[in-house]
Parts: sequence; C-alpha cells; structure tokens
Amino acid sequence: MQHTVIANALASTNAATFASVNYNTQIKTAAAHKHNAVHKTVTANVTLFNSIKHANVYANALAKSANKHNAQQNASNAAIAQQQQQAHYTHTDCYSIVYNAKHNVYYLYCIINNANSTYYINNAQATKAQVAQLLTNSAANKLLNNSKTQYNKTHDVTHTLMLRTIKCSNINTITINKQTYTF
Repeated sequence: MQHTVIANALASTNAATFASVNYNTQIKTAAAHKHNAVHKTVTANVTLFNSIKHANVYANALAKSANKHNAQQNASNAAIAQQQQQAHYTHTDCYSIVYNAKHNVYYLYCIINNANSTYYINNAQATKAQVAQLLTNSAANKLLNNSKTQYNKTHDVTHTLMLRTIKCSNINTITINKQTYTF
C-alpha cells in the first residue's frame, strides 16, 4: 500500500525532490537480551527520484562525496559501487520504489540528507548508550560510532553519502511536495 501511494505522489515530480519521512525500525538485540523489544523511530529529510533519468543525481553525489576523500581512486570506483548497491533490488516504474523478490517486500530507495532518531526499549524512550548495552559488541560499536564516513572495501570508495532502502511497511508518514501521507 505505502509503495503505491508514494509512487503516485512522485508521478508528478519531474526531477529529484526532497521529502520528509518518519519510520520505525526494529533493532536486533544480542541473544541474551532477546526478551527486550528495541526499536528506533527516525525522522529524515531524503532525496527521492521519480525515474531512472534522475538517478544520475545519486551517481553524481556519490562521485562528489568520494572526491572529497580521495579524488584519484574514489571517483573512478564510485559508479561501480552505485551499481553494486542496487544488485539486490529491482526498480519499479518509480525509481525510488524498489522491490526485493526474495522477501516479497517493497522499499523506499533514497538518499538520506539528515536524520534524527529516537530509541525505545520495551516502548520506553532510551539513549543510544542504553540500547548499545543490549546489542552485540560489533552492533554496539556501530551504533555509538558517530562517523558519517563510509568505506566500500570491494570498490575502494570512501564517501559520506547515505543511500538507504527503507522498508515501505515501516513508514509512518511521508511528506512529498507539501502533501503528507499517513499510514
């Protein structure tokens, strides 16, 4: 349902557009804490694309971000990394809606411009540090690491661009072209 509403809202968009999205994500805990329900609510400003012809906005943004870190190697590898990111998903008629056939799930495919997260343990608001105590060591380190720099080892690309696929069924609200949709 959400994917259809979002695709229809983007149908009148002739280029990339900004949107505000609010969604929930379950956080997997360490086995010793699996009795705790942990999730986060995220409010993010994102960039969405109506069609493939506007998708080069992502490739250009990735190359620009990579160039800030290491112009020689990263720029040549940026396009390859972008293609790898898409390998698990099939784009629909709306480029920002992708489908994972293996799991029969639709996702919102977007660039995260900025985001704010609120964490919950058993529906009570919690800090990142409190949530980290319930995770595996590697997951806790990842949560507490505030670095926005990402490194793609396969293609030797360092960048700060955050491309995400958000499960459409996790979306609470989305605002596109000043129109808010609540699910």
